[in-house]
Amino acid sequence: MTWSLPHFRRAVARAPGRLLALVALALLAIACNEAHPRNTLQPIADTGDISAWFYHMLLWVDVVILVLVMGVWTFAVLKYRQRPGDTELPPQDFGNHKLELIWTVLPTIIVIAITVPTVGGIFKLAERPDPNQKIIVVEITGKQWWWEFDYIKEGINTANELHVEAGTQVLLHMTSADVIHAWWVPRLGGKRDATPGRRQDMHFIAREVGTFDGQCAELCGASHALMGTRIIVHPPAGEDSYQHWVEEQQEKAKEPAAGSPEEKGRKVFLEKGCVACHSIAGVAELAPGARSRTSGPNLTHVGGRTRIAANTLENNVDNLAKWIKNPQSIKPGALMTNLGLTDEDAKAVATYLFSLK
Repeated sequence: MTWSLPHFRRAVARAPGRLLALVALALLAIACNEAHPRNTLQPIADTGDISAWFYHMLLWVDVVILVLVMGVWTFAVLKYRQRPGDTELPPQDFGNHKLELIWTVLPTIIVIAITVPTVGGIFKLAERPDPNQKIIVVEITGKQWWWEFDYIKEGINTANELHVEAGTQVLLHMTSADVIHAWWVPRLGGKRDATPGRRQDMHFIAREVGTFDGQCAELCGASHALMGTRIIVHPPAGEDSYQHWVEEQQEKAKEPAAGSPEEKGRKVFLEKGCVACHSIAGVAELAPGARSRTSGPNLTHVGGRTRIAANTLENNVDNLAKWIKNPQSIKPGALMTNLGLTDEDAKAVATYLFSLK
C-alpha cells in the first residue's frame, strides 16, 4: 500500500481514539495488582521504603508529563488538522523564542525537582547504623552457586538463609570468593554487588516478621538462576525469636542413636569424603581459626533450613538424597562432587543430615 498525504492525514486524525484505547488497555493491565512474594513495591524494611517512594514519585512525574504532552499533541492535531476545502499551507512561523524558552526551562525545573530528593535518598541509604544500638553484623560471601553467612559476634557460620530480628539494625558486609554476584531480596530494597577482593555494605531494619525470598541478580555462571537466598525475620521475643535461633545454632550437632539410620548416614558422610568440603560442629571440625571450608556450606544444622541447594528445593529427606546422589542433575554445573553413592548410601546421608536441626 502506498501512503499519500491524505492517507497520512486521516491516520493522524484517528490517532487520539487509538491512543485512548491503548491507555484504557494499560489501566486494565495495572489493575491486576495481586500480592507477589518478590514485589519491590511492598517493602518490609526502611531501605525498601525509600526505593518504593522514589519509584512512585518518578511514576507520577512521568504520568503528569505524559498527560501534558499528549494533551498538547491531541489539541494541536484536532485544532490544526486540514479541513475540507483547505488547499493552502498555513502561515509558517520560525524562531518562537517564548516557546523555546518554555521547553528549555520546564525540563530543567523537572530534572532539578527529581535530582534534589534523589541525592537526599542516596545519602540516607548510605548512612551507617547507630553504634549505640544493637546491630546484627553478617559477612556475606557469594560463591558458585550459594551464599555463605558468617555471624562474627555470634560465632555462627551458615548458608543461604539469613536470619535477622524485626526492629533491629542489620549490617551486611558483602564480597565474593569467585566471580561477581549480586545479593537481592526485593522486599528489602536495592541490590548489592558481591565482588571478589572488595567489600560492599548494606544495612536495613526489617519491620515485618516472616520469610522473604531473594535471588542473585548478577549473571554468574551456569546455575545463576538457581542461586537463590532467603531472609527469615524473627520476632524479638518468644519461641521463634532471633535469640532462640542463635542459641540453637551455637549448639553442636545432634548425636545419632547407636544402630540408627542416622548413625549409618554419619559413617558414610565421614568415609566417603564429604568432610573435604563440608563441616559439622562436633563431627567434622574446622581447622583452628578457619571460618569455613570455602568449597561447601557448613551443615551443622542443615536439617533446620527450610530449603536446600540455595533455595532451589524444599528441605526433606528425598530431596536431600537426590541432591547428594547427583547434584548436577538439579543444578547444572554445580561444583559439588558427585561421589557415585548408591541410592542406599545417599538416602542414609540424607537421613542423617535432615536430623541435624
